[in-house]
Amino acid sequence: MKYVFCLISLLFVGQLFAQSPEQYIARGDKELYDGFPESALFYYKLALHLDTHFVEANFKTGEAYRAQRNYRRAAKFYSATADLDDQDEFPEALYWLGLMQKQQGKYKEAKRSFQAFLAVYRLRDEFYRGARDEELSCDWAIDHESDEPVFKVLDPDTGLNTIHSEMSPFLVDSNTLYFATMRYESDVVKKSKPVYVEMKKAVKDSNAWSLVDLDLPISDKESHVANGSFSADSTRFYFSKCADASSCSIYKIEKSGDLWSEPTKLGSPVNDGSGSNTQPMIASFGEKEYLYFASDRPSGKGGYDIWYVEVKNGEILPRIRNMGTRINTKGNEITPWFDTRDTMFYFSSNRQSGFGGYDIFKSKGEPGKLNLVENAGTDLNGPADDYYFTFNSLDSLGYFASNRISGTRTSGNETCCNDLYKVQLVPIIDSLPPPVDSADSAQIDTLLAGLDSSSVSVYDKDTFVIPETIEDVQDLLPISLYFHNDRPDPRTMATTTQLTYAETVDEYLSLQAEYLNEISKSDLVDSLKNPMYDQTKRFFATDLTGSLDRINAALNVLLNELESGAELTIAVKGYASPLANSDYNLNLTYRRIDAMENFIRAYSGGGFVPYLENNADNGGRLTIEKIPYGESKAKNDISDSGNDRLRAIYSPSAAQERRIEILRVESDK
Repeated sequence: MKYVFCLISLLFVGQLFAQSPEQYIARGDKELYDGFPESALFYYKLALHLDTHFVEANFKTGEAYRAQRNYRRAAKFYSATADLDDQDEFPEALYWLGLMQKQQGKYKEAKRSFQAFLAVYRLRDEFYRGARDEELSCDWAIDHESDEPVFKVLDPDTGLNTIHSEMSPFLVDSNTLYFATMRYESDVVKKSKPVYVEMKKAVKDSNAWSLVDLDLPISDKESHVANGSFSADSTRFYFSKCADASSCSIYKIEKSGDLWSEPTKLGSPVNDGSGSNTQPMIASFGEKEYLYFASDRPSGKGGYDIWYVEVKNGEILPRIRNMGTRINTKGNEITPWFDTRDTMFYFSSNRQSGFGGYDIFKSKGEPGKLNLVENAGTDLNGPADDYYFTFNSLDSLGYFASNRISGTRTSGNETCCNDLYKVQLVPIIDSLPPPVDSADSAQIDTLLAGLDSSSVSVYDKDTFVIPETIEDVQDLLPISLYFHNDRPDPRTMATTTQLTYAETVDEYLSLQAEYLNEISKSDLVDSLKNPMYDQTKRFFATDLTGSLDRINAALNVLLNELESGAELTIAVKGYASPLANSDYNLNLTYRRIDAMENFIRAYSGGGFVPYLENNADNGGRLTIEKIPYGESKAKNDISDSGNDRLRAIYSPSAAQERRIEILRVESDK
């Protein structure tokens, strides 16, 4: 949260400079306690001006800089304290020095500082246990700082960030974003005129964000208002309101028609009066809805824990649950976010196995059934604080807040303030044509074909004849269904998906411009680039869109057969590269087949459901035979290297390889 600076009145300069170093320290301590580290720093520096070797003044100056998240300057004064402190008055200076070094990415130096602290510290308290944990965390960071990233951090969007602080993004759709910010005209702010965090709304036009009037009645000029989350039906909005950083409560507003209600404070068990409750996030799983939030109530595992409670018909149920020791630790767990489409839970924590202060972590599963926690990886996580992660697995884009050095502040305290960053999931390549050496006819054949043409069914809408009988359907075979790279539901080992094939096609079609742009900007020679561009356009216009026409026409015939009591079996074969991680690609193929089955289940208002579940009154039955890798596998000379995204993802041959096929339809008639 943005630190509030103070303008110090210097009306009695002579009297002020007549005070002793101890008096300056006392005045600085009061300012720091009241939440004004800039004012505290003023007094601590006056003490240092009188005695540069004053150990306490050096230590307290480090404390004031740490409160401003000025890691570099804080480390300087903690180091000076350790050098001057021959009586071990402030042994914790070494602990804080290690932490400031870690938050600058100096993991080896940080480890040495923690070891030095443990060598002189005699108590067995939280500092001691924390230093042992941080020493292990430094080892972990050293081992993993060269890992390939799972998420790629993109350049910040224009129109959102300022030199002040932005946080808690909530993306309603690709062009609408709510977020919180603390903005003011000057870095010098009077105590008598405090500045509060407030919610903003931004809309995107031509790849740039601009602020518009907030359309939610939640503003409060005397409280911090942030951390918004809409219910799935957009009729409720939850947010937190804080008198100060340590005293927050969760509120909601409800929509009736076009009007929003006034904010109401949630009662027990959310706001139970025993702690601070903040950062609400509402998530739906099937017919159930849950509210997740962070709280430092005494019944937790440590500092801030993440809790959840079921919401029914818009009302909070009485039973509240801690996320348990798999998620919560003795440290702080904050900023929960559940990607319900991919069933991935994200949160931030200052636990072990991190690169900095707060890292973003993830855990796969559903409420009450989460898997082991993983660090979300390099690039997304760095030495500074990374939190408020939100992500949409459908388009593989998300946002988060961080005070990393690459933000809008380029001088002074570069790590003081949060900026919003956009992230993109780094794709796992599930097929890739073999490499080529020169732009000759063989290269064009490789990149534009890539597969044996006899194994791929190409749709021609001009010659397509709508089938009327089961024999006509068999003449259509194989029917190919196509998928974007690592879809549906990227980067998961799940074997099922909630998406239908039609939904994956809608997403795929929205990426046509991206595919064509990747080809256009490539350094390929024109003799290769131009035919690749044309074939990609044909793929989207005919093969991809035509796949829906073909399967819809076939399903109409199959449903008629089932309604007459037939027992049908359709065999579906998947194509994904058998190289690299075969388990991953096997599960990916199962997800693709499941998307097809979901499409069949939704067809004609659920007409296929009783036949799939073998409870049709007329005895009809539909069986789906799943062949994840059939006798015609992906070519063995296909590489799964991600170094060439054009060939790996965007080439026509790669697009045609990512498919499943309905190979066979059998009837008992």
